[in-house]
Amino acid sequence: MAKEYEPQTVMDLTNMVNSSLHLWGLSENASAKLLCLSENATFKATDPQTDKEIIIRVQRTGYSSKDAIRSEIAWVKALYDENIIDTACPIPLITGDFVADATTPSGEKRMMVAFEKLNGTEPNLEQSDLAHWFEVIGQISAKMHNHAKKWKKPEWFTRRKWDYEGIVGKNAFWGYHRNDADLTDQEYDLIDDTLSVVKKIMDGYGITNENFGVIHSDCRATNLLVDGEKLNIIDFDDMGYGWYLFDFAASLSFMEQSSLAPELTKAWIKGYEKVNPLSSYEKSLLPTISIMRRIELMNWCNTHSEVPFASENRLSVTKDTVRLCQMYLNGTYLK
Repeated sequence: MAKEYEPQTVMDLTNMVNSSLHLWGLSENASAKLLCLSENATFKATDPQTDKEIIIRVQRTGYSSKDAIRSEIAWVKALYDENIIDTACPIPLITGDFVADATTPSGEKRMMVAFEKLNGTEPNLEQSDLAHWFEVIGQISAKMHNHAKKWKKPEWFTRRKWDYEGIVGKNAFWGYHRNDADLTDQEYDLIDDTLSVVKKIMDGYGITNENFGVIHSDCRATNLLVDGEKLNIIDFDDMGYGWYLFDFAASLSFMEQSSLAPELTKAWIKGYEKVNPLSSYEKSLLPTISIMRRIELMNWCNTHSEVPFASENRLSVTKDTVRLCQMYLNGTYLK
């Protein structure tokens, strides 16, 4: 993946997007500029002729199939149409389809999808009312889970499975910790010990229709937009089948080491229980699911060195993850 976002690739993607804007009915005066690089490349397109703005996501090569992307769009559209949560409406092509096929100037084939541009800004992780927004995230997560349990999926619906193996197993989607060159032998063993405990606990929890289903799986701060009193949830690219409680762990992503983490955990629970009750057993699972997610994030940073955030934070994320694993084994994580 190291070459995914080299300068020439980014230039090719930018040119490809700009030459494809007519697919969404934008005028020849429309233009697009890069917003961010992460799992995918995201652009904002503006049409001065109509003042229309849309967000275009260029899919990473080999990450999702066309049916998987169509499946994502189907759930997002259902959540939007049924007014379950505040999210960006998918924008269809002029053909009525939602997934565009395009080719870069260098001949690389890519898929693209578009969404309406929403107002709002990412929550400030230092702001005093962050716990308030975690309470809102908890409430929104419960609403999405209730919808997922009742939603009739299309026959062609397909998404990846975020179970133990998919999250932190040897063939996990975002990498395996034993392939992380930044860890010492002692640190490898510490993470192995942590995952042995995690696997035993999650095997005990099991996978049932009540605790495992379609989830967002990435409700972290970068995928939230605060717009006044409203919280918009965006970027369902990692949605799939997973434990519903995994959405808690995802909301705490890259914040697990913060001194605020225990308070934010309580706030998420409070919000979730405004919609759905959680048993004492389920609450006791949150540190386990969270440390599993944290190890996954460490692996993501290690396998996505071409992404600016991963490149800049990989070493600190690894160091903090090791420390958090020790806290987990000591019974003090999120306490």
